[in-house]
Amino acid sequence: MPPMRRKPPEKAVDNKKAIKNILFLLKDYKLKLIITFICALISTVFSIIAPFLIGMATTTIFDGINAMNAHTGTIDFNKLFFLLGVVVVLYIVSALFSYLQSWFLIDISTNISFNLRNRIMDKITQLSMEDVGENKRGDILSRITNDVDSLQTGITQSFIQLMTAVITIVGVVFMMLYINVWMTLAALILIPIAFILITLITKYSQVYFLKQLAYKGSLNAQIEETFAGHDIIRTFNQEEIEMEQFESDNENWFKHEWKSQFFSSFNGPLMNFISNLAYVAIAVLGAIFVIQKTIAVGDILAFFQYIKNFTQPIQQITRVMNLVQTAMAASERIFEFLELDSEKNPSDVKIPHLNEEITFENVSFGYGEGERIINDLSFEVKKGDKIAIIGETGAGKTTIVKLLMRFYDVDCGEIKIDGININDYDKHSVRSLMGMVLQDSWLFSDTIANNIRYGNLNATDDEVIDAAKRVHADDFIRQLPDGYETVLNEDSDNISHGQKQLLTIARTILTDKEILILDEATSSVDTRTEKLIQEAMDKLMEDRTSFIIAHRLSTIRNADKIIVIENGEIIEQGNHEELLNQKGYYYRTLNSQKKSA
Repeated sequence: MPPMRRKPPEKAVDNKKAIKNILFLLKDYKLKLIITFICALISTVFSIIAPFLIGMATTTIFDGINAMNAHTGTIDFNKLFFLLGVVVVLYIVSALFSYLQSWFLIDISTNISFNLRNRIMDKITQLSMEDVGENKRGDILSRITNDVDSLQTGITQSFIQLMTAVITIVGVVFMMLYINVWMTLAALILIPIAFILITLITKYSQVYFLKQLAYKGSLNAQIEETFAGHDIIRTFNQEEIEMEQFESDNENWFKHEWKSQFFSSFNGPLMNFISNLAYVAIAVLGAIFVIQKTIAVGDILAFFQYIKNFTQPIQQITRVMNLVQTAMAASERIFEFLELDSEKNPSDVKIPHLNEEITFENVSFGYGEGERIINDLSFEVKKGDKIAIIGETGAGKTTIVKLLMRFYDVDCGEIKIDGININDYDKHSVRSLMGMVLQDSWLFSDTIANNIRYGNLNATDDEVIDAAKRVHADDFIRQLPDGYETVLNEDSDNISHGQKQLLTIARTILTDKEILILDEATSSVDTRTEKLIQEAMDKLMEDRTSFIIAHRLSTIRNADKIIVIENGEIIEQGNHEELLNQKGYYYRTLNSQKKSA
């Protein structure tokens, strides 16, 4: 069976909060919204007046035909053509202002989407490492694309139709009352019942709209993971398992999307039924009133048009409720992410450079409550020293450098640079001293030159080439069809893993940092490439303070200090010769690696 995935929360959309969020987004567009409302008002009012004039034109024709039959007159064509001409002008002006209304709303919604995507991207760069780890990349991608698009569509489509619908309903009711109060009451008496039913249906379907978006984000995360690790999936023949996971999430998405659309689809037929009943009532009452000569025939025609104009916006409201609910669910997911706390950085004190030493004093840390990765760790690093950190997987080696770079803050103890706690410095200032090469190389889908230049965006082409030469990457780069202008694909798998690592090391060289962190930097390359890199790294580390996390102990013989970590504690420390004399972990591991070489 595929592993169980975390289910989306069983809750409905918080309508008040969602509406508040949307209104917050709209507050910067007050003037454009006022203009949009005026355009909608003019467009709707003109379209409402037109049926009344058409009714008058019908009455003119009806009265003229009756006069002709009675030989007492004829059709007043001047009045008829005037009324029809005014109707044409009204409809043209109405269409023009309707276009302007749509144009302003599209301008507002696209600006909101643009700003939201910027805010989400900015939030991603400001999140703490803990929050970054807790949010799946596919789900974040879904929020920045699908959810923002859903919100934009909701604002554009639903706002236009809702605003127009409200103005139309108010105007139509006024015109209907003007024609005949009793027919108006007959038409409106069934509407409250329809609204009650629609409200109940909408409330019930909201849960499914929110879960639909949540499952969409989960599915995107699974797809992203599958593409990123497709070679591993193929290696372990896990295609069927991944497909089962995909089908499970896809089925959940389908099920909740189907339910949300199914319950929302009740609204349209319900309003059609109500409007048909209203037509029947108006036909009966209208015939009675015409016989009683209370109203004119043209008024009945106008009234039928107003009934259509009245029920149509209500039907529009019911049809866009799914857009509204999706938009509100999307806004909740977007603001849920935006409301995550940014990484705390209380100090603005800059650290210019490392003068003397870095010290770890009784440092303890755990990623979760009750979990200790580092226990009462203390050691000192002099400026220019090369410090190697070794130990078994999970011993806490990488955690040490993450604490140094302030990706996480220590639970207790202190890390000091030149005697000052790094918590007293600006985080970005501390990180600006450091260059890092990770075990897993990370490159952009861009040219090789730009990937190297990422370490120093102001670097010249000559400096980029020089950095590549120092790690012996220049030869293989020039053998590529486009040389330094070769574009790496999305997974940068058009070059070997070792070559990718060479590029990341070249990028770090270009940063020219005072402190270097090499986390298993040569573990993914062959022995020959490792020797070439080691030569370059030795030159690079001259006069620099370096932290080397290494698996192959042969690469750290010349380190000034070697620290052996076990269960977050230091069990041995000293230089190569000193640790050999101790004949402990380092001695045994080095001999073991020599035998297996």
